[in-house]
Amino acid sequence: MSLSLLEQAKDGDTVAIATLMNQALQPKGIAVRCDRQGTCLQLWLTGQTLPPQAATVAYVRRGMDRLQVASTAALQIYAEQADHQEPGWGVEVALGVPTAEVKPLALATQPASLPTSADAAEPTLDARDATEPPSSSADLDPIAAAYGLLGLALGDSLQSVSSAYFKLKALTLREGDRIKVETLKQAFYLLKEHLERSPAQAEEASEPGTSPSSDPAQTESLTGVEQVAALLKQRRVPAEITLQGSQLNIAWLAVRVSNPEDAASQVHTLLTHPTLAAMGLDGVATLVISGLNRDQSVAWQQTCPVAKR
Repeated sequence: MSLSLLEQAKDGDTVAIATLMNQALQPKGIAVRCDRQGTCLQLWLTGQTLPPQAATVAYVRRGMDRLQVASTAALQIYAEQADHQEPGWGVEVALGVPTAEVKPLALATQPASLPTSADAAEPTLDARDATEPPSSSADLDPIAAAYGLLGLALGDSLQSVSSAYFKLKALTLREGDRIKVETLKQAFYLLKEHLERSPAQAEEASEPGTSPSSDPAQTESLTGVEQVAALLKQRRVPAEITLQGSQLNIAWLAVRVSNPEDAASQVHTLLTHPTLAAMGLDGVATLVISGLNRDQSVAWQQTCPVAKR
């Protein structure tokens, strides 16, 4: 069963976190990108005007404390104005500690003055907007909204989604609207993940002969590492798996993945501790996910703690 957007966000899925944040902040003219460095979650906020620091930090902090994102101890927030190259301000704050100090981060270019709650009106934001999936209106459903943003009908194919996304992205880049480009990107990857996990595709993947894991007797004869490889292959991620102590190494050719961060996030969400334990890999504590060049050198790499669930 596919995890809900909220569950994926709680597990640390950066795409899901960004999508929920965007649902609340895009009406305010702010687009959100999300990344992770170890136990630190990084958010980049881009607005047509520079987001007010005090109000924005307070809102994001409340939302993240409600989410209780797995394996996340600190939050870094960077804000920028759409027509500026460098961040306007950046701060770091510990999560789960209401009185934790908000520490300014060194930036390449620091603006002469920063807006505060006294300088600009604070946005009236409810933390629930970024942490609870909409349920009262179909047009607020993230999947329906993503289809609508790309000008498609609900249920259109992945091929239609890809075609519409790249056409709109090219047009929007020519117009210079960076916020809209980010919004289109979030919609595309949300739909891509949704369609790749659709029941029809799951049924197709489970037909006899389509996956090494489709035969229970055969699955039982596989080692834990081989079962992980078979599971990822079933999800159309052909990867090389090796085990080193408590570290599970997962590597594939970088050219096979259009968005490495998204792919790594999906693998991290899939390989939870209960899933690995069922394969006899209960000692695995860390996933090291790598993209390789054709000469087998590492092009990019992410290290993720195994999600406990």
